[in-house]
Amino acid sequence: MHTVTKKTIDYFKTVTLGAFTWRNGERAALLFAHIRRLGGGWIALHFVLITLCLHFPVTLAVARLTPFELYSRLYGGNFINALPESARAALGDSPAMDPAAVENFNALMLENGYGGNVLPPLLGMALGLTAIIQAVFYLCAVFCLGLSRLNAEPLSFRERLGLAVFSSTLPVLAAAVFGLFLPTVHIIVFYFIVIFVIFQRNNF
Repeated sequence: MHTVTKKTIDYFKTVTLGAFTWRNGERAALLFAHIRRLGGGWIALHFVLITLCLHFPVTLAVARLTPFELYSRLYGGNFINALPESARAALGDSPAMDPAAVENFNALMLENGYGGNVLPPLLGMALGLTAIIQAVFYLCAVFCLGLSRLNAEPLSFRERLGLAVFSSTLPVLAAAVFGLFLPTVHIIVFYFIVIFVIFQRNNF
């Protein structure tokens, strides 16, 4: 129990250092020291939390869409052909011109389990895609950090990964707020901020 408590405290200290270390060599050295003490599981935990936070605006944006809006964005203007016969009947021949038909379609989809059968798998796939993009981004960042330190003191894979992940706390919070207004664009903004922060700290 004592070991778990100490590791938890070390984790929160590392999160704090990762969030609030700027142009300060001593604090950067302390951040690396904490990363070295943490196990890989704590870095993985923070990676998951960062990914969930980054994905939240996407989840909120998808959940706010009506069934008609969602299917229209997924399949484009000719999405009617991808629907079951009952759904096509509810829409009629010109759904875009008939608000009543769109309402009938939305009601039909809700009655047939849209909230339980369609949204969860879709959101799960979107989260999986976000996690894959995140993993690729951090692996590329770790590789580039290694190249940038060829003529300096080398860092281990865990140190470079920890630097990238724990430096993402404030950027992901800012990006998540930005994503409430421009979802998906916030992911690009997040990556630009993180790249700037980790390479600035890598100079120490």
